[in-house]
Amino acid sequence: LETITQINDNDIICGRKGVALKQPGNLAYRKIVGLNKELYATCRKNEKLRVSKSIVAAMRDVGGRFLERVDGKTSTSLVGQDEAGRPIVWRDIGDKRAVEKTSQALREGQPKLLKELALKQTR
Repeated sequence: LETITQINDNDIICGRKGVALKQPGNLAYRKIVGLNKELYATCRKNEKLRVSKSIVAAMRDVGGRFLERVDGKTSTSLVGQDEAGRPIVWRDIGDKRAVEKTSQALREGQPKLLKELALKQTR
């Protein structure tokens, strides 16, 4: 398993707070997820996985890695060291978990989105 101590701009940091909110790769990822939410909400079940996989593939194509801290903690900054001054070590979660996380992100806010789409169609 490759250990990573250097994060690049296209990397996606797994997590809901801290550095994950500011990381350029996360911002690009969230934008792509947002642009695909309607498609995901309205496509057939057997097509949903393809949407998630294509987003992961697009991020990988530009050198993005889906990273989590090996120690399981949340980073509040991109400083490469923990409290004890040791380098923070990251690992890529792999495509399977990246696709699962992407599907989860695509589902966020879905009931509200489907309701809005239904209202549009009745107009």
